Amino acid sequence: MNVGIDFDNTITANPKFFKELVNDLLSSGRNLIYIISSCAKEDEPTLSEIRTRKSLQLNEWGIPFERLELALEPIPENKAFLCESHGIGLMIDDDLRNLEAIMKRDPSIVCVQFFPPNGDEGR
Repeated sequence: MNVGIDFDNTITANPKFFKELVNDLLSSGRNLIYIISSCAKEDEPTLSEIRTRKSLQLNEWGIPFERLELALEPIPENKAFLCESHGIGLMIDDDLRNLEAIMKRDPSIVCVQFFPPNGDEGR
């Protein structure tokens, strides 16, 4: 199965948990991990810089992944498009708006809302 995981406020909120989860998912040899993240950051002017920063952080945490995809504005709709394009079967994200857009575009995708330990849940 192709599994999508959000980066900001999801993986970043608990990298140790996601390292263990990803390694468990990969142990079967049947799953691929896609990081599907937004890239609306004022302090990072290029997609290349965002991709490099996030990839380096994932590698530092020991979280393997097949691809890192960046959703542009409007983020919910573009995350939904990326999930559909990559055949995502399970998507984990903190932002309910993203998950609602994904389920609306493709109801077959199982969506799980992640609640960060800091209590800063997605809208």
